[in-house]
Amino acid sequence: MSRLAGSLVAAGVTKSYGAEVVLADVDLVVPPRARIGLVGPNGAGKSTLLRLLAGLEEPDAGRIRRTPPSLAVGYLAQERNGAGAARSGGQETRDALAKVLRDSYEVLLLDEPTNDLDFVGLAWLERSLASHPGSFVVVSHDRAFLDGTVTRIVELDEWTRGTTEYTGGWSDFEAERERRRDRHYRRWESSVAERRRIEEQQRRMADWERRGYGQGRKKKKSKDVKRTYGAKLARVETVEKPYEPWELQLSLASAARSGETVVRLEDAVVERGSFRLGPLDVAVGWGDRVAIAGANGSGKTTLLDALLGRLPLAAGSRWLGPGVVLGELEQDRAALTGPQTLLEVFRDFEAGTARTLLAKFGLGADDVLRPAASLSPGERTRAGLALLTARGVNCLVLDEPTNHLDVEAIEELERALAAYDGTVILVTHDRRFLEAFAPGRTIEL
Repeated sequence: MSRLAGSLVAAGVTKSYGAEVVLADVDLVVPPRARIGLVGPNGAGKSTLLRLLAGLEEPDAGRIRRTPPSLAVGYLAQERNGAGAARSGGQETRDALAKVLRDSYEVLLLDEPTNDLDFVGLAWLERSLASHPGSFVVVSHDRAFLDGTVTRIVELDEWTRGTTEYTGGWSDFEAERERRRDRHYRRWESSVAERRRIEEQQRRMADWERRGYGQGRKKKKSKDVKRTYGAKLARVETVEKPYEPWELQLSLASAARSGETVVRLEDAVVERGSFRLGPLDVAVGWGDRVAIAGANGSGKTTLLDALLGRLPLAAGSRWLGPGVVLGELEQDRAALTGPQTLLEVFRDFEAGTARTLLAKFGLGADDVLRPAASLSPGERTRAGLALLTARGVNCLVLDEPTNHLDVEAIEELERALAAYDGTVILVTHDRRFLEAFAPGRTIEL
């Protein structure tokens, strides 16, 4: 057997945390040279399954089998070390990926490897995975990345807690999933219609017999009618109604209109440790849709900090226009990483209002009393979006807003931004999201 001919198998795997079942009787085969994308909504168990495959946790039932037992499995966690002074989140991610790829593992398990990578880094990762001689399983919400790297999609279902497999990349999966859903709906509707037709026939026949019609023939007893139509109903296929998952309903209503100039930097120089950005001139006007682009470490987040007034200028000036209400979603979601509970984070709002708002973002009664630091990355992102909607800002500053969001939430954010009439300043490396955002201007660093 060659060194790269091994396989990794999950057989009948079940995993619970307390009373919550995360995975139920999951089967997954990772053969040699497999290119698998693991997808599903936040909370469906994707990261849990990767940790089980990596041997970092044990299943409650079922087993994980490596063939041969010495199979080398490499794992990249979703949460990396984070950015330090003069180092970006993308640089940290690229260093972590380089280490995993360099160690020649036979199977790679990658949890959100595209988060914070710039376009050059994304291209490098796609090339590296294409040339990887072993197998990989990747969790990602980057649709373009999945289309370019995987040949098989495994979807984790938040309702059944099981898996469904599809051939191809993201676009193939999306189209086939829609076709399967349409077929399921047609079968369910046909089943319901046939049952109603038979039940109506039974009702009419019972009524007909009760009124004494058809005196010239042998009268059927009511139990005979029930038996006849009961047999007909038993022959109708029973089809469960398709599961309707929870969907984020995001509305970004802007506050009152600001002045024509929202924020302006003139001859601005920004310093962060040994890193220096500028001098530069930047002017953002009302209703502008601005994308800030550049390689990891080029200063995109630093520029956002300067525009927001959070980072003092070493030289030059900053001017904020009248009536501007800034709202920010930071790259590291720093406002939601402390010991305070979610309700305490939303302390500016009445408790009932905050609970109702958070529920709309999939954060229920059990979540609002949790320390913010205990939230998953996806939950922190949704809580940050909830804050933005609650504050009614007229200038959105979004730093990698799609990180840790599932695709359904990303697409809802795309729709909400399309309808938003305020000003938006965006940093993103999600290619599909950037296309949908359609910036009117791009600032290259």
